[in-house]
Amino acid sequence: MRVFLLLHCLLLLLCAVPLQASETSLRYRCLPDTPQWQPLPPKGLIRILESDHAMQRRCEIHAQIAASQTGQWLTLGALAQSSVDSLPPAPGQAPALLQARSSRSAAFSLNAAGEALLRLQVHLPIGSQIGVQLEAPADFLARDSFNAQVRTSLLCLLLALGLAGALFARALRDSTTGWYAGFTLALTLIWAMLTGHAISPGGLAIEQPWLAQRLLLLAYTASLVCGLRFAVQFCNLARLSPRLNRALRGLAWLILGVGLLGLLPGLYAPIVVSFNLIAILALLAMFLPGMVSLRHGEYRSAAFYAAGWLPVIVAWLGLLLRIAPGSPAYPDWLGQLAGQLMQLGLLPDWLGSPHSRQIALVIQATIFALALADRTARQRRRRERQALTDKTTGLPNRAHFLLQGNLRLAKAGQHARTLALFDIAEFSTVNETLGYENGDRALREIGQRLQQKLGKKVLLARVGGKQFAALLNEQPSESTLALLASGLGRQSLQIDTQSLDIRLRCAAAYYPNHGLDQEALLRRAEMALQAAKRANLTAQVYHQGMERDHRFQLSLISALRTAMEQDQLQLFLQPKAHSRSGQICGAEVLLRWQHPQHGLVSPQQFLPFAERSGLIVELTRWMLVAVLKLAKQWQEAGLNLQLSVNLSAADLADPSLPAYMADFLMHSRANPRLLTLEITESEVMRDPKLAVSSMQALRTLGFKLALDDFGTGNSALAYLQDMPVSEIKIDRSFVTHASQSSQGRVLIQAIVALAQTLGLHTVAEGVETAEQWQMLSAAGCDEIQGYLLAAPMPVAAFEAWLGKHQPFSHESWLVKPA
Repeated sequence: MRVFLLLHCLLLLLCAVPLQASETSLRYRCLPDTPQWQPLPPKGLIRILESDHAMQRRCEIHAQIAASQTGQWLTLGALAQSSVDSLPPAPGQAPALLQARSSRSAAFSLNAAGEALLRLQVHLPIGSQIGVQLEAPADFLARDSFNAQVRTSLLCLLLALGLAGALFARALRDSTTGWYAGFTLALTLIWAMLTGHAISPGGLAIEQPWLAQRLLLLAYTASLVCGLRFAVQFCNLARLSPRLNRALRGLAWLILGVGLLGLLPGLYAPIVVSFNLIAILALLAMFLPGMVSLRHGEYRSAAFYAAGWLPVIVAWLGLLLRIAPGSPAYPDWLGQLAGQLMQLGLLPDWLGSPHSRQIALVIQATIFALALADRTARQRRRRERQALTDKTTGLPNRAHFLLQGNLRLAKAGQHARTLALFDIAEFSTVNETLGYENGDRALREIGQRLQQKLGKKVLLARVGGKQFAALLNEQPSESTLALLASGLGRQSLQIDTQSLDIRLRCAAAYYPNHGLDQEALLRRAEMALQAAKRANLTAQVYHQGMERDHRFQLSLISALRTAMEQDQLQLFLQPKAHSRSGQICGAEVLLRWQHPQHGLVSPQQFLPFAERSGLIVELTRWMLVAVLKLAKQWQEAGLNLQLSVNLSAADLADPSLPAYMADFLMHSRANPRLLTLEITESEVMRDPKLAVSSMQALRTLGFKLALDDFGTGNSALAYLQDMPVSEIKIDRSFVTHASQSSQGRVLIQAIVALAQTLGLHTVAEGVETAEQWQMLSAAGCDEIQGYLLAAPMPVAAFEAWLGKHQPFSHESWLVKPA
């Protein structure tokens, strides 16, 4: 019996150890959904459903440990804006003591009985998985400190990337970077709220749950909207897939509308349920832009996009699916699908870890920072290419020509090179006749012909409105350049149904003879081109004399204003006479410059530059005032002669000229009827409507108007009846031709007959022989002008000449030298 009792006691002692070990237990229940206690493993996970204050949804955790495990803490991890209360495990027992509390964790020491009862309640509309375990205090504190440092670092990095993106978006005015900055900042706010960095655990989420819930909803809305808009613009869907572009933009507007509706009273709960489904749809839709980019060959953008979004989408989609089972916020089929995926191991536990999502966001932010930097660099290179390319022809522009040409010259050393400049003569007529669009087509065709003729290895560029430049690897002669230009001009351009004949001029400067860089060569080639235009040549090579002439002309232009102030300009007069009586009836006033160093300067040396610089307007005003003063002086002396002055295109385009002349006439009391303003026919045809308007204003002031060089314009005859002119001047080319052929005489007679029919006075210029005078008189021309009468002379000389040749006698019909 004693032996039996001894064995029984021994068995009890042996069984005491496992019995004592079994006293350590963890269990939980979630009220009111699952009121039964559920066991937990030593390191268990509790899936907490979204908050529902109306149902007072909460979880309770009970822990009991064996006496041998005293000193351990009951710890909770991955808390998300939750309140934790310690309750007495049983009547008469003390609650567990709170030892540590952070934004994402809590630790409690068990009571004297080795038990603890905790009540956990979530205060934000999210689901989460809470880690529950018993562990040594040192282990918990070390792990909690590490997790807090990781969370803070990742949040600071996200915030820095978001703020940097916003600053870059503002500086670069780049909406794509702006949308990504908005997305990153919205995610930063979400994580700051969930981790307690923005709202403390006992702060806004508990004291003002309504405000905290709406703020989190807005942050989620902003993240999805900005993410979708960023995806649309980064992948350039507007160009690659307009239909998908509209669909994703519509989805972004839908998300924004649903999010804003959630702010309204009574709509928050149903909106949150639908919002989660829309969020899953938006995350899945994020894949589509990358697929479209890949399909259209945008491999670089597609690779960056996929690398950036894939970890984030996987992490967040995994989180949403892991919390779907048992959550009333998701449909049953989604929960069942998530459950099956977890059973198959396709939803691993690490997807539920907050660190996985934060690390995914940091990876995404880093990848997209690199992508945006790469995109900005590519855009900068594209803009540089555009800045160096002529949009009309696709050829290099002037800046590219100078830059690339200097590089080629540096490699050439002392080897001969040529900068050839090609100019399209009278190209403005093409634009005016066929329009600027067809003019651009003509430029493209000419550029292609030049490239084909010169070869692809030759640097060819469009350096001006109607000018092309080429850097040749040889030094062709002037005759070779003329053959090249004329050969290209012989081929007509076919624009629609219109065939265009073009004429090219070519000017050249040699390297290294005429310059050591592109700028010097191009400048001197332009000098040669101007010389070719003045001499009406097809080709011209630069020589040193052009530089001297150019500098001389520039010096004249700079001194021209001083010349007007110091009375260095002089009036020269060429007389006019009635064709029948020989009576001197007027004179054309011309301008000469008596330079103090260079002597008498011809108008051809300074007037073209004055026209290009705009100084011609001031020069014309000075001349008109001087001529009106002379006419008034002669009128007071009893000499009534009609004086005429030429007006340029710049004068016709000057809207203030009529007002200026009206003011002068009012103060000087000069007679405007003694002055005839001659307007060249070609100048009128540049802009007929503007010319006629200016002529009418001048006619109203009392000036007589004459159409100079009649017959040399393009189609002035169509506007002649609308012009307020009283006189036409027959160009000297008709006079010369009439003295050589009967057809020329017939043409003169036709012009005079037309003028008489319209009631216009006729003047023939360039008369140099008595035979020409007789022919013009017989044809009915009213007045003649030319060297047969006299060459242009100063005012004093004219007055002296007039006293001897009034009227002009037939015995003095001699040919005067030019």
